[in-house]
Amino acid sequence: MKRWVLNLEDGGLSSGGDLSGLSPKSTDVLACLINNAGSVLSRNDILQAAWPGLHVSPDLVRENIFEIRKALGDDASEPKYIETVGRRGFRLIGPVSIQSQSRTTGNSVSEQLTKSCQQSGQMPVVKFARSKDGTSIAHTISGDGTPLLIAGSWMSHLDMDWENPVYSGYLKHLSRKFQVIRYDQRGNGLSQWSDVDISFERMVDDMAAIVDEYGHEKLAILGMSQGASVAIAYALRQPDRVSHLVLNGGYARGRKHRGNDADREESDALVSLIRHSWGNENPAIRQTLTTLFMPEASKEQMQWFNDFQKICGPAENIAQFRAMFDDMNVAKLLPEITTPTLVLHSDRDAVAPLSEGKLLACQIEGSSFVQLNSPNHMLFETEQDFTKMIDNIDNFINSGLSA
Repeated sequence: MKRWVLNLEDGGLSSGGDLSGLSPKSTDVLACLINNAGSVLSRNDILQAAWPGLHVSPDLVRENIFEIRKALGDDASEPKYIETVGRRGFRLIGPVSIQSQSRTTGNSVSEQLTKSCQQSGQMPVVKFARSKDGTSIAHTISGDGTPLLIAGSWMSHLDMDWENPVYSGYLKHLSRKFQVIRYDQRGNGLSQWSDVDISFERMVDDMAAIVDEYGHEKLAILGMSQGASVAIAYALRQPDRVSHLVLNGGYARGRKHRGNDADREESDALVSLIRHSWGNENPAIRQTLTTLFMPEASKEQMQWFNDFQKICGPAENIAQFRAMFDDMNVAKLLPEITTPTLVLHSDRDAVAPLSEGKLLACQIEGSSFVQLNSPNHMLFETEQDFTKMIDNIDNFINSGLSA
């Protein structure tokens, strides 16, 4: 068993040459467990210690325990540090000692970790903001440069996204060129899961809360897939806060508004399958979505994404997301957009047809359109047009150009 040292000031964790780091709230949760080492703490005990006086979802305890275990390399099924005591709570196991701050020398663990993460394109610190209705929204930043907000989406996880076989490539390359601001959409990832209103207007509110949290006078927004519609709605709500819109694999009309009876029937069937089968060990329904998103993925990449989907949110939330996305329609708003806009779209996208990308470009006056050679909804880093995509985003935002 490794001996870990927790720095309460910065959330840094160190064990010999191994460095890790915790978000402020996960630091508070671990400190609570340390102070009560050997005792079982209920979720309410931890909530009162880490979120005193606040009414927050009990899911936050589970999410922060997950973060701590990941940082420590702990396994919930065979725990070395944090034990789950069925129906009662959590217990820190193993010896604990308190070390004076004066014994630490040199740069703090978090400073060393931040430097390492900047070099690798990763920033582990996750913070929380309140949306208009009080919902807790997890957010984080990586990289330096022009601020670029990535619209929240379903099936995202601020920590796990760095391991995503597709999304990690976007994060790594964009973080070299921009200050990338990300957040997990409500009901999903590290944001609040329970007692949330999953609706289009609330998703726009969530984006507004994150924009306000960082305080930039203006920033660029990257809306991917259904996030494009949310970005469009926000750009109309607050046009003075958005410098550029980038719509990648996006669509204005959900599947139920494309004039195809088969699409409407498939939408209803998919929502029903998600609602009743999402949490099953059999990954059949998740495999269906994986194949739609990344038909050229390897067997290992598909397996990773199948497993990943299950931890992103509960079945009912995912079903509500899918139903809402298929019923979205912001097509009437497109001619009102005055923000400089770049549209990128894969030519054989099975999730959002190329025609939907062309609709965005045709209806948003003055927008630029770039067609990408790929069957995937999101491009793999190894694909030929991946660099073309990143370069177009960079040139459009930082140089005002697109090819």
